[in-house]
Amino acid sequence: MFSQRFLRIWFAGELDERAVEHLRRKLAGVLARRERRILLRFYLDEGSHESYYDALRNILLSNVSLSIVVEERPASELERDLENLEKASGEGILLVLGRGAPKPSRSVGLVVEEVGEDA
Repeated sequence: MFSQRFLRIWFAGELDERAVEHLRRKLAGVLARRERRILLRFYLDEGSHESYYDALRNILLSNVSLSIVVEERPASELERDLENLEKASGEGILLVLGRGAPKPSRSVGLVVEEVGEDA
């Protein structure tokens, strides 16, 4: 299964209700495009794990027909991962930024979306 192509979505910042709703809408859009495999990577700050698990449950339960792989990484690794992304060619990533997330410089193969007030 892991050798197959996954649509990759990374999330950094506070995983509040607006961010959860934004991610749920993103996954619904992915499903409408008939994508089936998603890799969600969350960059977490220290102490954010309890709220993260509640939010993750809401995201996953609303998308039971998708194959979703979840990764967790410390927030401090985001910059390094973005640098490695520039070195790898042909990798498309959607980076969703919640409240409090640093804005990265634009990288090749990276699409950045910020969770807005309308989420």
